[in-house]
Amino acid sequence: MKNIKNYSRYVLSLLAILLIGVSCKKEEFVEANLNPETLYSIKPEDQFLKAVTSTVIDFEYFADVYRASNLWMQYATPVAGNGLNFNNVGSQFNTRYGRFYSTIGPALVDGIKTIDAMPEADKAARTQMRAITQILLSYYGFYVSDINGSIPYSEAFQARYGGKITPKYDTQQEVFSLVDQELKGAVAALKATPGATQVNLGNNDPFYNGDVIKWTKLANALRLKIALRLIKVDPAKLRSIATEVLADNVQMSDVGDSWAVKAGPSFADAGGNFNPSSFVAGKPVVDFMLAKGDPRLRIFYRPNAAGNYVGSFTSPDEAKLPQNAPLYASVNNMSQLQHRLFTPNYDENDGNGRGTGASFFPFLTYAEYCFIRADMAARGVTADVAESWYKKGVYASIQYYNDRAIAAKVTDYATVATPEIDTYYNMAGVKFDPAIAAQQIGVQAYLDFYRQPLEAWAWWKRTGYPNTTSVLAWSPLKGNGGTLELNRRAGINLLASSNLNYENQQSALTEMAQNPDFGQGPNDPFGRVWWDKK
Repeated sequence: MKNIKNYSRYVLSLLAILLIGVSCKKEEFVEANLNPETLYSIKPEDQFLKAVTSTVIDFEYFADVYRASNLWMQYATPVAGNGLNFNNVGSQFNTRYGRFYSTIGPALVDGIKTIDAMPEADKAARTQMRAITQILLSYYGFYVSDINGSIPYSEAFQARYGGKITPKYDTQQEVFSLVDQELKGAVAALKATPGATQVNLGNNDPFYNGDVIKWTKLANALRLKIALRLIKVDPAKLRSIATEVLADNVQMSDVGDSWAVKAGPSFADAGGNFNPSSFVAGKPVVDFMLAKGDPRLRIFYRPNAAGNYVGSFTSPDEAKLPQNAPLYASVNNMSQLQHRLFTPNYDENDGNGRGTGASFFPFLTYAEYCFIRADMAARGVTADVAESWYKKGVYASIQYYNDRAIAAKVTDYATVATPEIDTYYNMAGVKFDPAIAAQQIGVQAYLDFYRQPLEAWAWWKRTGYPNTTSVLAWSPLKGNGGTLELNRRAGINLLASSNLNYENQQSALTEMAQNPDFGQGPNDPFGRVWWDKK
């Protein structure tokens, strides 16, 4: 309840600020809304920053990460073990949907529309800024559709600019196709010789500080990431996109290209919803990392009070066995999540006070890019050498987390050296084996997604890895003797019949229900979206 109250206080405070602002400018607000041609006096770079600051919020960690995907993916459990219904999505899941339509989408579209309405000289000075803004908008369109299916996208956010107030729902297939074309156009715009000196996003871009080359690399990587979702539903299009993208020589090449928000120690305040102290390590991942000597073990988790790495049973029935009760007698018996990797200002009660390191929130790491290339090669989509990209991915993931642990100032952290990675890579089950290539790639991508459990969930849905028989073996999940299924999509909030867009949503639901894998209605979490084909 503490976390929910913190979130409520935050919302009420924000509402109070907004109300003050509205009362001060009531006349201007009314006049602007009476004139459909009015554009607010906003800077597109400020709108970009506004959107970015909404891409990471503490309530998503509270509802979607710590209490949902982190548990489903067996990275962690609550300190008492998983409950019998831990696999349920819960009513607070799917934070991304509301954020996209309330803040991120409107801010980015406002930025684009503001640029488009500028005099030609000013517009020409912002072609790169416009392309970068489009990349973030396209990504979020994909990200929301990814677990929701059909969504308003092509006609969304346009009412203020003469568009529809009842935007249609594009099918997921349409969203993915449109997003790919938008990203392709953004790459072309970023690579073109600008007709004027460009206004750089600079500090308004917490991702890349306005670096055009890095944004170009990212857009190409996103096209590959999204295209890989098509492997079961449109492999020909996947192959076509991959061939086109890889013909471009502007590609991610090292961990410095990783796409992430980096912030100061107080951004992820240890006293709020970012706090991971209510959770402990999952046994399957700890056991694998310990057995293989994975250097990330000391980055991801803390040793218990005895100095050992011990995970919690992830199956509810197993956690409740009498012989396992001593493990749960004290949180100090198990390995907790590495506090300062999540909340750098965490006070570990060692007399040194709060930490002062940097926080980070990855979106697409260079390691993920390597595993995408490896997976495509292993499945015959490209002519790449799967082993080469797999090895690059393993090394890049460890190097990236090592850098982030140093930046977060993890207590008593021992820096990872290359020989330690070499030893790990040559362990059985880790060293590339073409006979189980897809499995190994899936497992190593899973480890890299430690700070992105929602993406680990997507990779698992697409590949089936990890599972109970993979090299990193998950525990079979049982509740009162029955097998517990994992969710595959978000529930859909149904509009009231009085809502102006009710008919459009009903049409979308009817279309999605034609998919035999959709499940038993809009809120069946075990149903599947279009790309998640059986």
